Amino acid sequence: MRRPIAIAILLIFCSTSLCGCWSASDVESKSYVKALGIDYHDHQFIVYAQMLDFSNIAKSETGGKNSSTPTTYIGRGKGSTLNNAVNDLYRSAQIPITWGHISAIILSERALKTKGIKMIDMLNRYPEVRYNLWIYATKDPMEELLAAFSLFNMSSLYTILHNPLPNYNQHSVIPPIEMFRYIADYNEPAMTASLPIIGINRVMWKDTGKPLEMLTMAGIYFIATNGDMSFFSHTKLSGYQWMQKGTNRAPLTVEKDGIEYANLSIGRPKIKIKPIVEGDEVYFDINLKLLGAMYEYNEPLNYNEMVELAEQKVSRQIRDVLLEGVKNGVDIFSLGKSLWHEDVKEWKRISQNGNKIVVKDNSIRHLNVDIEIPYNGKYKRISTPLPKEERALQKENASGDSTD
Repeated sequence: MRRPIAIAILLIFCSTSLCGCWSASDVESKSYVKALGIDYHDHQFIVYAQMLDFSNIAKSETGGKNSSTPTTYIGRGKGSTLNNAVNDLYRSAQIPITWGHISAIILSERALKTKGIKMIDMLNRYPEVRYNLWIYATKDPMEELLAAFSLFNMSSLYTILHNPLPNYNQHSVIPPIEMFRYIADYNEPAMTASLPIIGINRVMWKDTGKPLEMLTMAGIYFIATNGDMSFFSHTKLSGYQWMQKGTNRAPLTVEKDGIEYANLSIGRPKIKIKPIVEGDEVYFDINLKLLGAMYEYNEPLNYNEMVELAEQKVSRQIRDVLLEGVKNGVDIFSLGKSLWHEDVKEWKRISQNGNKIVVKDNSIRHLNVDIEIPYNGKYKRISTPLPKEERALQKENASGDSTD
């Protein structure tokens, strides 16, 4: 009997020395910030903390619809520094605030122009803030952005602010960016960093006749390493998407002489950029391959001609948006990066150690666009498209015959 008693006493003694969850706290005893807005006005930082009611999120994830409008709490703090503004927010917080679940950060135009990358440094010093959150700029009122909901009375978690990829995969025009990627682009000498601009659309959606405030991607800020910013609205970015590796599905209308023949969805670009230095100038040869699908066929048109018109339009859009960037002092496609990777000495010489962009109006010497459209919806294609080389040869032969 002595041995079992001794073992029991030993187990009891050992169990008293085990660590327990003495400092554990319930989930409902904390406030979880999901989005952080940062503004700057009158030499003061203004922070906006978005906190959600997780009871609505639980209903959405189990498939149930919310009968009531989801609740979003927005806190506002103000201070001479970012940390002071957060401390000001703590003064009236009823329960402890945690920052480890932030999935989006919004920077106002005023804050960007005044403080720029310094705000990112301030945020990164705080250990709870992660690198893989989404980062945006905005021109709209911060409180209105953070108070926006999704359709069907769903939580703000189901908006493009917190989950932009599903929308981007369906309409690949303005790519979202994570904070670590923005920091890397900003610190790379030959790269032009970009921040998507999130805004509010009040005209496209209605709820029983009442306008809804829906979040939308309104444009892009391109930011040079010296801090200079250039704003491009959504309408001025036509062509930007064709040179982005993440483009999955972007619309393209095939038209000629005012007639719309077809509407295509183009994506999955394969891009090759070759820099050629000639004296104090650098030119670029670009080969671009795209895959497409035809979902709308409006007017009869030879299939090879349709593909050719699509290639010409993509090529024209790329050159136009590059020209728009040069006008604003922006290497919008970061073409200089290819020269920097191939010959950093030449890049330093031509860019004057990064003090000017290397691209000009005529920097794209050759642009070869090759579009393949393997999918035509439920219908069979009218004719089999020829490879681009054969189409060019056929056109050359036709022009040769006409001159004889």
